[in-house]
Amino acid sequence: MRTGHLFGLDSLRGRIRFFALLLVSLPLAMAAFFFALFQRGQLLEAERAQLADLLQQDRQTVQAWIDGHVADTKYLSRLDSVRRGDAEAIENTFRNYVETHALVSAVVCLNAQGYTVVDTLAKPGVYGGDRQYFQEAQAGRAALVTGIVGRVSGKPLCIFSSPVSGKDGGFGGVVFMSVPLDSLDAWVREITAAPGEGVILCDAEGRILAPARAIAAAGAATPAKASSRLLGLSQAGELFTDDAGKEMLGASVAVGREGWRLILYRPVSEVLAGYRRQAMWVGLGTLCAIILLTPVVLRFCRNLERPLEQLTAYVLALRETGYADACPLLPPAHAPRELRVLFQAFRDMAARVRGHIDEAERASLQDVLTGLHNRRFLLAAGAKLLEKARRTGRPCACLMLDLDHFKNVNDTHGHTAGDLALRHLAQVVAGCARKSDLTARYGGEEFVVLAPDADASRALELAERIRRAVAENPCRLGGVLLPVTVSIGVSGARPGATDGEVQLRDLLARADKALYAAKAAGRDRVMLEEAGREGARGSDAS
Repeated sequence: MRTGHLFGLDSLRGRIRFFALLLVSLPLAMAAFFFALFQRGQLLEAERAQLADLLQQDRQTVQAWIDGHVADTKYLSRLDSVRRGDAEAIENTFRNYVETHALVSAVVCLNAQGYTVVDTLAKPGVYGGDRQYFQEAQAGRAALVTGIVGRVSGKPLCIFSSPVSGKDGGFGGVVFMSVPLDSLDAWVREITAAPGEGVILCDAEGRILAPARAIAAAGAATPAKASSRLLGLSQAGELFTDDAGKEMLGASVAVGREGWRLILYRPVSEVLAGYRRQAMWVGLGTLCAIILLTPVVLRFCRNLERPLEQLTAYVLALRETGYADACPLLPPAHAPRELRVLFQAFRDMAARVRGHIDEAERASLQDVLTGLHNRRFLLAAGAKLLEKARRTGRPCACLMLDLDHFKNVNDTHGHTAGDLALRHLAQVVAGCARKSDLTARYGGEEFVVLAPDADASRALELAERIRRAVAENPCRLGGVLLPVTVSIGVSGARPGATDGEVQLRDLLARADKALYAAKAAGRDRVMLEEAGREGARGSDAS
């Protein structure tokens, strides 16, 4: 049987299969041969020493971080304002501290009875006298506590605390700062000397403080614990087998008197795959293979160079012409059949891509269900519209509409009826709005109309016109007429030096507030923001 017939060398696929087989198999075989000669023990010893050095660097960084927070907590607890119980001064100092220390989520001062006097994260008056840090403070000791969940934040925390000495020298309470474990995780990944390594920071009881993926198992509220095998690793580093049976190289070291431990580890497979000496031998074997395969590679290149160059030119032509259908390039006469099919496929693809691009451009600016502009267009064009109004000193108003009892429509008649009601409302709103108005679906059953050159009076007129039109034109559901009404909140742009985006957010927020006021007042009505008055009262307005 002929080789050419076996591999189908009359096709591009057959040629790639044949020559790639030679190109890949021989270098891999020679690389495996040189790898077999490599000294595994020397690799692991070098990695163990490097891992121990990295561990010492990371230990010093973590220890400095702990010592710094302990010192800060003691300093805050000894402030005159804390000893006097001056809540206002304490809060100012604590908030300044939190603002300048990204990892600290809150600083709290508890009185001698165990109730919070100042809490930068929550209101005072929360009882914490049953916490370990408070009991340690009563005994006159500073503490670093882990394994607790914040009563306010609901997140796992580590706590640095220090007792407060009262004016009479007795126990005056406790000052503590909390660091969420998710913040600690990000910090540990940032400061470790080798962020690509496996890193675990745990407390004296083995509870994992970082990384975040190991803090809670299956959403449990309490942190997971490091295995006894990891906790028992020596500082100098050693080989071990993890729970999954994978061979690992790791080391651990105690951090501070609190009993925290820092653990670094790497899979042995990564150690053996990443060293320069191994790369040198593998590279040497690959080079020898390439030298042997050079004549074959040259032949391979000659067979593919010309058609691939033409295919590249074809692709560039598609890009330059915006994916036009026509292309003057043709495959060479003796090109493999797959290449000829590929050229034709590219021509067909160009037409489809152009159509998808046009459709995507429309979809990015238009709400599919109602045909109005979508929220993305509203936020972009609305900001420009308000910026122009600010520069020219012209008024601009915002109408936010909500289809009343839309949930009842869906629950009673089904979601298809709900979609028909939304499309019906969109048609009525578009018919009532001026050509200069920007009409968009804001989300769900909410619609927004930005009306340039409209003061409060004209905006109310427009809103009432829309309300009446909706109320007087029920939505047709098959042979049934479904009465629909809308509530409308109206707000006007405020003069100022803020940019268009800020003005738009403010305008929408105030219109939304007025909308909720209209719904609270009974629906089917228009409500003007700020003044809190109704522009119309629906069916009883007249």
